[in-house]
Amino acid sequence: MIQVALAEAEGISTWIDFFFPKIHDLWQQFGSLGFTWLNGTHVSFIHVALTLLSMAVVAILIIASYKKFKPLPDEKLTPRTIFELVIDLVHGLLLGQIHDPKKARKYLPLVFALAIFIFFNNVFALIPGLAPATDNLNTNVGMALIVFFVSTIAGIREKGLLHVLKEMWGPIPVLGPLMFPIELISQLVRPVTLSIRLMGNMYGDHAVVAVLMSLCAPMIPAVMMCLGALVVVIQTAVFCILTVVYISMAISE
Repeated sequence: MIQVALAEAEGISTWIDFFFPKIHDLWQQFGSLGFTWLNGTHVSFIHVALTLLSMAVVAILIIASYKKFKPLPDEKLTPRTIFELVIDLVHGLLLGQIHDPKKARKYLPLVFALAIFIFFNNVFALIPGLAPATDNLNTNVGMALIVFFVSTIAGIREKGLLHVLKEMWGPIPVLGPLMFPIELISQLVRPVTLSIRLMGNMYGDHAVVAVLMSLCAPMIPAVMMCLGALVVVIQTAVFCILTVVYISMAISE
């Protein structure tokens, strides 16, 4: 099923396909550097280009917000107020799970960066002619692996490798041979669930809106786009909440 979804996602047309119809052929000529290790197919040029575009947009907004920095908040909605709102929400989420201001501030940059990156990429799903990079499994696996390694290393640094292994062995030594493989599988499944959940929801939302725009009356897809805006926020929040939960579970007793 994942292979089918990936194959269909590669066929999504964007305005880049119309202006540069041969861009995919040129991209594939890079040889082995253009292949993904997930399924052996070529890396999608569209998703790479839109990832870079979203990073450029975020960088421009951050620079503009930093240049206009003032001690008091802005009176109207600006990029700076949006960033401050996201930081406040992420910090509150970390404090609610970790209960340690110092540790919460330590992981704030990571969760904030994930929230902004995912949100702006998800927003591209609402713009006709663009495809969000978050509906591609390669993008999501990259973020999920970062979360996996950060949470694992944080747990080892906080409690020590032997203590982490002891926790995975379980409180009852006799059941250790049964509990350890279960705990190990649960740890390895986390990046898989993070990746597939985000990809499935964003790809499904983008595909439904694209079909409705081609088959229905002009105003009907607007309803789905409103629901899509809700999906953009929810999927960003879900990814960040799970990230915080995984980090909290790793560093707490």
